[in-house]
Amino acid sequence: MKLHDPAMFTGNAEDPALVGQKCRACGKVAFPRKRVCPGCFGESLDDHVLSTTGVLHTFTCTHVGAPHLPSPYLLGFVDVPEGVRLLSLLTDCDPWEEVLRVGMPMEMVMRPLMRDASGEDLYTYKFRPAGQKRTNP
Repeated sequence: MKLHDPAMFTGNAEDPALVGQKCRACGKVAFPRKRVCPGCFGESLDDHVLSTTGVLHTFTCTHVGAPHLPSPYLLGFVDVPEGVRLLSLLTDCDPWEEVLRVGMPMEMVMRPLMRDASGEDLYTYKFRPAGQKRTNP
């Protein structure tokens, strides 16, 4: 599996996890990694692996957007237990109008984002309703 942005992940390619940073001074967790803490501007930051589950904060269906994504596509904010709100593509939720609801449990999965110049799939994280079966890429 070729990752779209390997710097966002830790672990092996078959079971990657998102990695952010935790400030040694104030304890704030941030994603993606930062040069300084967005809470206190401290520079003592440690890598911190984020949970692969969270709660859907809000979502939208986008009909016009990024040229490498087939329209329409779903975007949402997912709150993970570490206090980080992640912007993510949403997957495996057809029909989304009936499946998605604010406050529902979500889980991270790896799915293709786009293809590189050689035609190979580039993977990224997406979130889906917890326990949902795969319905789309």
